[in-house]
Amino acid sequence: MTDDGLKIWYLRLPDSDKLIFLALVMGHLTIHGRAFGIDLSGVQQVRAFKGLNELQHQISNYFVEVGMKISRYPDDAFLRILTEKASYYGLSTQLSQSLEYARARDFWSK
Repeated sequence: MTDDGLKIWYLRLPDSDKLIFLALVMGHLTIHGRAFGIDLSGVQQVRAFKGLNELQHQISNYFVEVGMKISRYPDDAFLRILTEKASYYGLSTQLSQSLEYARARDFWSK
C-alpha cells in the first residue's frame, strides 16, 4: 500500500467498519479476477489467479480474526503483508484499486 493516507484512515476505523471495508475489498478483487479470465492466458493468467487467491486468503483470514476478536497481526502489519503479496504477484495496481474502491463508498461519510 503506497498511500499513507489510506493506511492512516484504515488504522482509525473501528473493527466493525474494518469488516465492511475488507468485504468491499474482497468483492472488488473478484472483479479483477474476472478480467484475468478474459484478458490473460497461460503462465501470466496462472500467476495472476495464484496471487488473487493469496490476497483473498490473507484478507478472509484477517476478516475472521477481526470479527471473532481473536489474536491477529497488528493492522499495519496486515496492510504491509497485503502490499508485499500483491507486489510479489504483480497485482499492486489491482490491490490499490480495490482498496480505493472500498474507501470511496458513501458508507464512511455517514
